[in-house]
Amino acid sequence: MAETRVRVCFIGCGHHSTESLQPAVSLIPLFNYTAACDLVGEKAMEATRRFGARKWYTDYVEMVDEESPDAVIIVGPPQLHEEAGVYCLKKGLHVFVEKPPSLTLDGAKRLMEAMKASGRICMVGTHWRHMPVHRALKTLSEKEVFGEVFRLEATYLAPDTRGAWGLSFEWGFMLNQAIHPMDCLQFLGGRVIEAEAWGVAEEGRKLAVSASLRFASGAVGSFTLGGCSPVFYERVGVQGTGGWAEAEQFKRMRYAGKKGWIEPTDPSAVQTLVFEHGSHYRGVSRPGYVEELEVFAQSVASGDHPHADAEDAYYALKTLDAIVESIRKGGRIRID
Repeated sequence: MAETRVRVCFIGCGHHSTESLQPAVSLIPLFNYTAACDLVGEKAMEATRRFGARKWYTDYVEMVDEESPDAVIIVGPPQLHEEAGVYCLKKGLHVFVEKPPSLTLDGAKRLMEAMKASGRICMVGTHWRHMPVHRALKTLSEKEVFGEVFRLEATYLAPDTRGAWGLSFEWGFMLNQAIHPMDCLQFLGGRVIEAEAWGVAEEGRKLAVSASLRFASGAVGSFTLGGCSPVFYERVGVQGTGGWAEAEQFKRMRYAGKKGWIEPTDPSAVQTLVFEHGSHYRGVSRPGYVEELEVFAQSVASGDHPHADAEDAYYALKTLDAIVESIRKGGRIRID
């Protein structure tokens, strides 16, 4: 398998699929894009024309049976992610689903359990952890000079003004937006085991969440969300016993350590390194999409399990559910 290309089919050819993920697949030589499926035949046909798949379908069961791909990439409403994801895993296929994996915590657990029972890979599209700047943050935080990580933080503002997929404002925001920074915190700091939160949510006007987190490692964290924002804004930070670093707006990382790198002209100055890359990374409008699908392709080809899967997504949603519960009921919520 390692020497052959991964035969992949797409289930779902809507806007996000054709503007972010299918263009990314075309940049990954390890993929052999075999067929596309959408309930609207014209969309599937257009995807084959634009991205080079050989055939198109309107029924994913028929496509899977006829094409026998190695893997599928599922991009649609969350109900499709869960339904088609479980079906394809049971058929013995490797699966990539866009976030969120389900509308419910039970549904995300069902997908995770199907992955474990099948022995196949099931990745979820939490692309923040695959962005070059967040990968650099992870690499830096694991260096000996950085010391023990004891504090993490994430701030995220997004323009959502109502609950996605007809859900309550706060839970829709968690599924559509907050899953990204939460998964990124898990990537950097491991599992969260306790959360306490405060917040306000008024559909169409305001959403604010401030949460305190405790990680299994003993580290503590802060998690701040804002909805109804005029702009997207992101910041993720990590502090260790030997240094501090933060990534901002998906492209800039700053790092300050206890030791300097040059002879300072001012002994009181703090020396900070800055890393930055362009926003149109590798020809795709946002970084992370090419990188996450590269990980998926390489994992399918090699048989190695990826560092991001349906279990990570389930625990991210479990933590977000605990935050919503803490806001509603008050107090600290334990996450088993």
